[in-house]
Amino acid sequence: MPPTPSKETPRAEAGSPRSKRESDHLDKMWTRAYAAKSKKDLTELYDDWADSYDEDHATIGFFGHRTAARMLARYTPFAEVAYVLDAGCGTGAAGEALHSIGFRNLSGIDLSREMLAKAKQKRLYNHLSQADLSQPIDTFPCNHFDAAVLVGVFSYGQAPAHALDEIVRVVKPGGTITLTMRVDFFEQDAMGVRSKLEELDNEHAIKLLEATEPELYLPKKDPSALFRVWCYRVLETKTPPVDETFAAAVQHAFLGAGHEHRIDHSHIWNRVGSRLYDRYTECPSYYLTDSEVAILEQNATDILVQDRVLIELGCGSAKKVSHLLSAAIERNESEPLTYIPIDVSQGALESTKRDIDARFGTAIDVQPRCGRFDDVLASIPVEPSKLIVFFGSSIGNLENLEATVEFLRGIRDRLSPRDRFLVGMDLHKDEEVLKGAYEAGPPNHSFFLNMIRRMNRELGGNFDLSSFRQESPYIAEEPCRGIKTSTVKFRLVTERAQDVYLASMHMEVHLDEGDSIQVGTSRKFRHEDIARLGAAAGLRLERQWFDDRQWFSMNEFVRIEDAAPTSIQ
Repeated sequence: MPPTPSKETPRAEAGSPRSKRESDHLDKMWTRAYAAKSKKDLTELYDDWADSYDEDHATIGFFGHRTAARMLARYTPFAEVAYVLDAGCGTGAAGEALHSIGFRNLSGIDLSREMLAKAKQKRLYNHLSQADLSQPIDTFPCNHFDAAVLVGVFSYGQAPAHALDEIVRVVKPGGTITLTMRVDFFEQDAMGVRSKLEELDNEHAIKLLEATEPELYLPKKDPSALFRVWCYRVLETKTPPVDETFAAAVQHAFLGAGHEHRIDHSHIWNRVGSRLYDRYTECPSYYLTDSEVAILEQNATDILVQDRVLIELGCGSAKKVSHLLSAAIERNESEPLTYIPIDVSQGALESTKRDIDARFGTAIDVQPRCGRFDDVLASIPVEPSKLIVFFGSSIGNLENLEATVEFLRGIRDRLSPRDRFLVGMDLHKDEEVLKGAYEAGPPNHSFFLNMIRRMNRELGGNFDLSSFRQESPYIAEEPCRGIKTSTVKFRLVTERAQDVYLASMHMEVHLDEGDSIQVGTSRKFRHEDIARLGAAAGLRLERQWFDDRQWFSMNEFVRIEDAAPTSIQ
């Protein structure tokens, strides 16, 4: 829950009608708080609670905001000039506590507009803005604050543990992060906060300075509940090394002339990008994931056959591959299936392994491999036979049809005669359906912005993300050997001129109003052309599966022996 006020409110006499009403009201609000499952639940709860929130917390004797403020002050000198972020500020209780001991440069963010309105009335904050802690905090650049405080933010249904990644990002090296949490929630680690803090510590992003002894959390409501306050130092080593491949792609894009700068879609992916994509795919109009999952749900056993090794190119979420893994377990064989996810992101691989291990335990032998697809596939033994899967219509993200054939030819060269390659391909459809899928509102926009977000965070850029709008035109391509395709171009168009400095590259970038950064493409195929496309790469189409609407296809290819390379030009 958000922070609480510093003033005590007189309590109604026990047994009085007012006392009963207060008790019922508090029970109702706490029940809603612990039962919240979604952003909508939280927003409605705190908007409804804003008027009585300060009084309610004073009534139950909560004082965690004052303990947190004192802890922060102990490790954050120069209070009058220090910049402090109050994340999940609510009505401003932590702001009151910090202001009372000398802190004057306070910024607050919260999910609830009504809570923020109450905080604004107290005139404690220099800046207040609405923000969802489950998403990137694009309002602030890296290393902006001297300290951050999070009071009551980590509870069931509230902010996720990965919100700490963003807090670490916006706090300067040498700065501090102070947070409160119920002792039982922390120790049970059901929300993953303890594990996340340990992970950040192991990565040398933070180190623990101090933790208080347990104290009563809600003294006049739940005497059994205890809380603690933790304070961490943010370290110089929090920033990972620059991804040289990404930096080279960015340099190439902006050194070229013209008003459209193209960067390969593969660079949109990192841990933040994967989380944003998962959220984006939950939009009702984004049909691709549901269509592909429906095919896998209905055909997993048929698709898997008897393979003992399953290789996934680009692991992403475990949502799709889990259907094949479940089918493998249902075969009830003595040896576990070997699952090899391949990705260039070590973080994505670690996340996938955690998810699969948690769901399937020792029934699946997970062997993550970090690297480029071609390099890793070359290192995998020919025997036993393998099923290689490439989900998500990612084959459509390649720059042109010739690059698509080259990619498939590379896969063909790594297949043994008994191996199979399963690839998802999105099919041509009405442009309005595609516009609904690719312009699905804030979740979709935030995902595509991740390319520019990476430039800011990893390359030291200062692009104004709020100045970009998205355009997604659907453009027919020139037919090649009878293969007809059309492509959605994902463009971020700046609505004002921008002069940007990429510090790690010592590079100046100028964008005129209307200039665009193309962050990806999504090619759509006709189902009658898929066999011809495979043949151009030396692959034979063996089987196909479609969703009920015939919008999406899963395609099984095998190697054509002694197939001579052909051009599609």
